[in-house]
Amino acid sequence: MSRGKFFKLLKVFLQVTVSVVCLFYALRGINIASLRDEFREYSVPGVAVVLLAFACCVWIQALRLSALFSPKLGSVNALEAILVGLGFNNVLPAKGGEAVKVAYISKFLGRHVSDAASAVLMERFWDANGLFVLSAVILGDILDPSARQWGGVFFVVFWALFIFFRARHDIFLKIWNLLPLVGRVRFLDELRESLLRRTTSRQILEAGALTVGSWAAYFAYSACAFIIAGNFPITIGDAAVIFLISAAGQLVPSSPGSLGVFEASVVWGSGIFGVDREQALGIAFLLRVIQSLPTVSAVALFMVKRT
Repeated sequence: MSRGKFFKLLKVFLQVTVSVVCLFYALRGINIASLRDEFREYSVPGVAVVLLAFACCVWIQALRLSALFSPKLGSVNALEAILVGLGFNNVLPAKGGEAVKVAYISKFLGRHVSDAASAVLMERFWDANGLFVLSAVILGDILDPSARQWGGVFFVVFWALFIFFRARHDIFLKIWNLLPLVGRVRFLDELRESLLRRTTSRQILEAGALTVGSWAAYFAYSACAFIIAGNFPITIGDAAVIFLISAAGQLVPSSPGSLGVFEASVVWGSGIFGVDREQALGIAFLLRVIQSLPTVSAVALFMVKRT
């Protein structure tokens, strides 16, 4: 067995192990009858509110993806790409839907693969910024107020460097070429050009504003599920903590759709505030259905449409 194949198998083994361990934790001690009762208590209006919040989140993400192209991709085309990426993330491990999204934009929406890849990379860049700011704000109140200050300093320094390297692209290029690997990969070089030169200041500002809206809608979607549909005995602040934990859990490379990891993060985060395991697991399953069923169905529809 070659060394490369061994490490690929090891990676798959570790991902499966993480998912299995997390799923075991989420299901441990669950009373099936109580879990079934939780499902029966969900009201149609409550679930409809959660679905509406999810739809708003996806639409704002589509607007952001469109804005990252020049000329814009178009909101309908971008919505197709977002749904394809989300759908395949639910069936492929390690966020493989992002690679499928790039291929879909390149093949069916007529954009160069490097432009598509840089736009998707910028999506993740903005989401990382959003998650960082939320972490500093929420955890700053829980753990240590100084965490918020240090988080603010890091955020300002990071963006100061980003703006500087956009203005002095020649300096960034020299640093880039010093790196032994990335300086010799042409595809990464194209990504660098897209990120620092072909992305305009207006695109950055628009994407930043839409990222704020996207994370606000994402939080509203989760909070509605916890408080309205799930009837958790928690406050909005508590819901923010559970939301942050579940969002961080989905970043862990694991099985398709972060199966097991997402459920464990919701159960553990909810347990901090005294929510029953069955109540938390029921909402985790509901969120999974809402995230998976529409997006996978959309993928099937688009595949039929494009063939």
